[in-house]
Amino acid sequence: MVLPGMVARVRLSRPPPSYGVAMLATHPLHVREEDFLARPPSAEREELLDGQIVVSPSGTWRHQEVLRRLLWVLQAWCDRHPPHHPALAPLDVRFGPGRILQPDAMVLASAPPLDAPTPLTVVPRLCVEVLSSDVDRDRHTRRLVYADAGVPEYWVVDPLGSLEVFTGPRLGTCLAGQGVVASPTLHGLVVDVTALTR
Repeated sequence: MVLPGMVARVRLSRPPPSYGVAMLATHPLHVREEDFLARPPSAEREELLDGQIVVSPSGTWRHQEVLRRLLWVLQAWCDRHPPHHPALAPLDVRFGPGRILQPDAMVLASAPPLDAPTPLTVVPRLCVEVLSSDVDRDRHTRRLVYADAGVPEYWVVDPLGSLEVFTGPRLGTCLAGQGVVASPTLHGLVVDVTALTR
């Protein structure tokens, strides 16, 4: 019982998120994968990266609009190349032990069963991130995690008008472009970056 003038001590089972300049929250305690998966559902985009819970802010309207247009392109390509299938966040994908991320968009080699448990354990053929408030995480950290998992191609879309395509060993080859850009690993997948980001 708390009386007037007294301060209540509250013991939290986990620290509350704190947003920094980039509006990215991390919980300072090392979290095991099984503990992360046992947590109650959240309305926030929560990911697990090497024992740290990462909470990303909601996308801006521009981010969401670019993502919506990109889905049309990916869906059209997948329809022409069955059994490939596009997917969007929020969808947990396990990229390795303690690495459960939610790419903004991805192309899977085939659609998992509708009742497939998450996190999915398939490696996407393509992962896509639309740049957000944490550019370094999108350009570098995610790229290395996806490379370690065997993702053959990774796109980073700048909603202001450019696309970086990473392929090759460790996703170390970067092709940057504006205008029309073709996927080097998914034959026939072409995106008009100008139309995507206008």
